[in-house]
Amino acid sequence: MERLTVLYDNRAVDGFKADWGFSLLVELDDRDILFDTGAKPEILGENMDKAGVDPEEIDIVFISHNHWDHTGGLPVILEKNAEFELFVPEPDCLEFEERIPESSICVPVSSPTYITERVLSTGIMATGLESPQYEHSMIVLGEPGPVLITGCSHPGIVDIAKKAVSLTGEELFLIVGGFHLYRADREEIEEVSEELKRLTRFVAPCHCTGEEAIEIFRTSWKERFIPAAAGVEIPLEEA
Repeated sequence: MERLTVLYDNRAVDGFKADWGFSLLVELDDRDILFDTGAKPEILGENMDKAGVDPEEIDIVFISHNHWDHTGGLPVILEKNAEFELFVPEPDCLEFEERIPESSICVPVSSPTYITERVLSTGIMATGLESPQYEHSMIVLGEPGPVLITGCSHPGIVDIAKKAVSLTGEELFLIVGGFHLYRADREEIEEVSEELKRLTRFVAPCHCTGEEAIEIFRTSWKERFIPAAAGVEIPLEEA
């Protein structure tokens, strides 16, 4: 079964550990892709064990941006997996090349890039921040419609969603990941929530979205809201 499994998040279901950071496994018929790695290797490792995920089976690692809470768990993969593809923002590739095995490859991403036939990067988008200055997100193409996976959405979740719609030419099925609204006021959160309703059928906000924003989305989106936390599995089919 094709599915998404949240492996690292600020919140967790019973049996999994919660911590500030984000990581999600994309299981497709032909590839297993790890999106970000959370902050701490020991927590990512424990949650992967609990979910029955073998680091050796990871084919691709996708790093949305070079922040500790998205890259800190990488040693879990490095210790047990000698051959994988690593997709990172182009300016950071040299740094990561020095960390990965020689049998692995670092693929620099700048413009929209296909990772597999059904998975692509939005290309790096400017954040307007000193750090990180850029971030890219992942789009998974499937029968229900495109699924957008975001790390922290520093470039703005609405702008990222618009970019994904522009690249795919259709409404998104789901957006899952950090929306970076934990410092936003209620008016801004509600405005973002309404804008996203024009761009996607379902949302699964977590990580840096913030507790208040998550509850606003839960209330506003009703059955179109999908809870996300470490240990949650989301089938890639009609919700």
